[in-house]
Amino acid sequence: MPHRQAQTAPPPRLYVEWVAVALAATALVVALVLGRLTERLDHIIYDNVLTAAGRPPPDDIVIVAIDNRSLQALGRWPWPRRLHAAALDRLAEAKVRAVGYDVLFVEPTGEDGILAAAVRRSPTYLPMVIDVPGPNGAPYAMALPAGPLADAATAIVQVNLHFDGDRVIRRAYLEEGGEGRSWLQLAAVMAGLKPQGGAIGKDGLWQARPVLIPYGGTAGHIRTISFVDLIEGRVPPEMLTGRHVLIGATADGMGDSYPTPTSGATSQMPGVEIQAQLLDALLRQKAITPASQTVTLVTSLAALWIMLLAFLRLSPGANANLALALLLALPLLSLALFAFLNFWLPPSAALIALLFGYPLWGWRRLHAISGYMTAELRILESESDALPRQRRVGGEREITLQTSLLGDAIDRLRDLRRFLSDAIGRLPDAVYVTGLDGTLALSNVEGRRLARRLGLKAETGGDARLLMDCFRSADSGHISPFAPDAPATGAGEAVTEDGGCFEIRYVAQRDATDTQVGWIIRVVDISPLKQAERHREEALQLLSHDMRAPQSAILSLLRGPETGVPKPIATRIENLATHTLQLAEDFVQLARAEAKPLTMEPIDLNDVTIDAADALWPTARARGIKVMVEGADDMPHMVDGDRQLLTRAVMNLVGNAIKYSDEGMVVRCVLEERDERIILAIVDQGIGMTEEERSRLFERFQQGSREGIGLGLAFVRTVIGRHRGRIACDSTPRQGTTFTIDLRKSDFDPFADEE
Repeated sequence: MPHRQAQTAPPPRLYVEWVAVALAATALVVALVLGRLTERLDHIIYDNVLTAAGRPPPDDIVIVAIDNRSLQALGRWPWPRRLHAAALDRLAEAKVRAVGYDVLFVEPTGEDGILAAAVRRSPTYLPMVIDVPGPNGAPYAMALPAGPLADAATAIVQVNLHFDGDRVIRRAYLEEGGEGRSWLQLAAVMAGLKPQGGAIGKDGLWQARPVLIPYGGTAGHIRTISFVDLIEGRVPPEMLTGRHVLIGATADGMGDSYPTPTSGATSQMPGVEIQAQLLDALLRQKAITPASQTVTLVTSLAALWIMLLAFLRLSPGANANLALALLLALPLLSLALFAFLNFWLPPSAALIALLFGYPLWGWRRLHAISGYMTAELRILESESDALPRQRRVGGEREITLQTSLLGDAIDRLRDLRRFLSDAIGRLPDAVYVTGLDGTLALSNVEGRRLARRLGLKAETGGDARLLMDCFRSADSGHISPFAPDAPATGAGEAVTEDGGCFEIRYVAQRDATDTQVGWIIRVVDISPLKQAERHREEALQLLSHDMRAPQSAILSLLRGPETGVPKPIATRIENLATHTLQLAEDFVQLARAEAKPLTMEPIDLNDVTIDAADALWPTARARGIKVMVEGADDMPHMVDGDRQLLTRAVMNLVGNAIKYSDEGMVVRCVLEERDERIILAIVDQGIGMTEEERSRLFERFQQGSREGIGLGLAFVRTVIGRHRGRIACDSTPRQGTTFTIDLRKSDFDPFADEE
């Protein structure tokens, strides 16, 4: 099975489910707000808030009520207009601030002049009638106060009230208009508001400046006096002086009463008192501004999307807390806006969206995660491993199947943990697994033994930093991951006070999300290896110096003027001494090629080949052989390698080609690039080799058909092998030999600085 990386992000299906929930919840909010589907619920909340708020009765507003007692005393309705004039005269005598006469005088009578004269004595506002629809298909019709009354009034006003869907009066439009004119609400004019006329150019009847009436109490909240008491002089003038007076009907059967949020389920409030309640709110700047559909929609969507985005970022517990906080914050926000800013923001749509979105997301999230977990457990179940295990018997139902698969996964994890514990415990090297702070999480037997040797303990929970402080770096490597400048991976040699020599390697330990959680440290005791290396260096020193010195002395004596040794014997001794020197040199070079640390750098194989040919030019000239380098002028042939070792390896191959070629022949060194590889072919026209000779070609101490090969080709194979390259030989007896070196091309670009 291919390796599967651990997924740190949620499964893609979870995002699909989130998008579906987000779209459904958003559509619900839009439908609730634009369709006014939560209006009834918002009215219930508003009514209760309004009832709880309450206000004391105003001292500057008085209602003159046309009540049942007045009808009994003054006669049936409608009254003659001289009675209304008498009431206005009483008010003028008391010097009231203004009079709002909430009675329609649209039908002309013979007493209109008397009433008009009384109207002029005080600031008096008379209402008009707007009928919707109007006659003959007109959208509306207006009826102004009759005759001279329209001119006598301080202003003509409208007293329209608007029912909500449950037939309760909660709101009023402070300004209405049509046909290029606008009329303020009676209470608005008495409160001193001016018309804005923002919709004067609009066709038909229009309403503007909506407000919610903040009723201060139930019917009778405003101070009320009987009309008959005013007429008959039983009302003290000081009760009216400087006050706003509204005159209107409160008697049973006159039809001017309406249900309001504070009037209760069985009672109603007269229209004149509704006007008085609105006037009280406007005078004290307590009128409630209702939020528009746009503001309600934006607020509801904002609350919803805060929760939706949190679904992707927060944990389930944090999401639950956030949802609860939003459910509490929205009503509190509405209450705060109502209490401090006189602004009403209906919370129902947002609350319903939250109550809908949270459980819907929880259901879809669990469904997506359940499906994802089942799929992943099935994949895990199908993956093979080297650990034998017993499988649990699963059922067909989803919960039974998931339980079985999860149980198998847990068993597998426990088996793997036991396997790793046993494997690490039996390693021959000391191994420590630590946290980022150096706390030991795991150590094997060798690790505990090494710690005891250093006078420390390596138990779980111990401090690995104390252990690493016992080692002193013997080279430039990094041996402790706890050093301030330590990289994520380090290696180096270290020594201890008791003379031990160790190789220390460490790597960062990461979890399935690729987050570093600790360190894995391996400590290898290389004291025996170092001792063997010292013995080896001593042997090489013996070969390279102590054994070569006598041989060189022999050659010097034989080449002196008078040796006394017969010429044939001297020549034979000289050849044997020379062969011994060459064999010692080759052995030393081979040993160093096997053990010497490589100094890797980008090098041009063209230069290496040319240097080798130049170094062997005297030898080639002495034998009458020409060495040619082909392909070096085309382009650089860059490889990563140790220049010294590669140069000597090429010299060995070119030297052998010269050695086994006859006078007048040509040795060709051909360079080319092939499939991101650099190929160097050394071709001679010499004696060639048989199949048997080629089979033992790179072995130590082998000889060719003419001269001893020694260790030169073994050195070449060692160098090329350490460079992770390949060397091949193709030879035919009496036709020549071709040695081919195949090295990986370097990533270094020699022309990078020129671009």
